[in-house]
Amino acid sequence: TRAYGTAAVEHDSTVSSEVKEAIARRETRGARNGEPFTRLLTQGMVHGLTYKDPSSGRFLRSDEVQTEKGNVPRVIRTGETPTMSFEKMSKSKYNGVDPGATVDAYGADATRLHVLYLAPPQDVLEWDTQSIVGMQRWIIRLGRLVDTACASSARESIVCALNARNKWSKEARETYRHTHVAIHHATESLEASFSLNTAISALIKLSNYLATVKDCEHPTFGFGLVCLVKMVAPMAPSIGEELWEILIQSKCLHNLGLVDTPNSRVFAQSWPVLDASALKDVSATVVVQINGKVRFKLEDMVPDQDQSELVQIASTMPQAQKWMFDTTGQPKHIVKVIHVPNKLINIIVK
Repeated sequence: TRAYGTAAVEHDSTVSSEVKEAIARRETRGARNGEPFTRLLTQGMVHGLTYKDPSSGRFLRSDEVQTEKGNVPRVIRTGETPTMSFEKMSKSKYNGVDPGATVDAYGADATRLHVLYLAPPQDVLEWDTQSIVGMQRWIIRLGRLVDTACASSARESIVCALNARNKWSKEARETYRHTHVAIHHATESLEASFSLNTAISALIKLSNYLATVKDCEHPTFGFGLVCLVKMVAPMAPSIGEELWEILIQSKCLHNLGLVDTPNSRVFAQSWPVLDASALKDVSATVVVQINGKVRFKLEDMVPDQDQSELVQIASTMPQAQKWMFDTTGQPKHIVKVIHVPNKLINIIVK
C-alpha cells in the first residue's frame, strides 16, 4: 500500500480478500503509518545463568557443574569455581531453561506470575527459579482468604452498605480504601505503563491487608476479595477461575449482591470500577518534632488538617509540656513551623 496506494490494492484482483479486510480494519481503527497497532512495546530479553570455565573461558553444560543448594558451584572436572553471569539464552551457552520443567515443578500460574513479577516487560529479565516459591505461597494465601470469606458470610450487600457509608467503622473504611488503591494501581499498570510487575505488587499489598481484617462479615471485606480475584484472573487464569467458582458455590457473591447467574465465569465479569473518592486516607499519623527531634506522634488524625490546628493539638498533649512550655508553664515562642501534610510537623521554639 505504501508503493501503490490503497486504491490500487482495492482494484487489484490478485490481492486476497484477507488483505483487503486488513486494510479496511486499519482505516476504520485509525492506526497510524499503516501499522496495525497504536503503540510499540519492545520487550526485553530473557537472560539465563551462564557458567564458564575460569581457565579456558569455555561455556559449561549443566552436567559439568556441581550445584548444590547453599554451596558454591564447582566445575566437576577441576574443582574450580566457574565464572557465573547472566547472558542471553542460547544453545551455545547452555543456559536455556525448559519452561515445561518449571511448570511441572511449580505450576503454570505460579510460573506465569513469577515471569511477570520479575521485571517490567521492556527490561532484561534474569531468570531465577529460587524466588518462584514466593508466588506459590501467595496463591495459597489467596485460597485461605477465599475460605475465610466463604465461612464469614456478608451481613448485607455491598450496595446497601454503601448507602450507609457514613456509619462504617474505621476498619471498613480502610478496607474499602485499600481495595480502590489496588484497583487504581492495577488498572494504570495494565492500561498505561504495561508494568505488570507493578500490578501484581498492588494485588499482593491488597491481599496482605485483607489478611489483617478482623470483621470479615462486613461487606467491604468480601467486596475487596472479589475485586482481588477479578484482577488476579488475567495473570493467573486457572487460579482465578478456581477461586471464583468457590465464591459462587458458597453463595458469597450472592450475599454481596455482586452476581446474578449461578454459573457465571470470572472472565465474563467486568473489571472493577474505581471509586476515586475512596482513595483519600481515612486517618493520618503525624510525627511531631520539636526543634528537629521526634518527641511523639499524633495518631488517628483527620487527614489534611491545617498547620495551625496541628500546632494547637500538639501543644495540648502531655508529651509537649516539657518541650513547648518553660518552667513557669508559659508557652515558648514558636519561631518556625515546618509542615509535611499528613506526615510530619516540626515546631521550632526558643
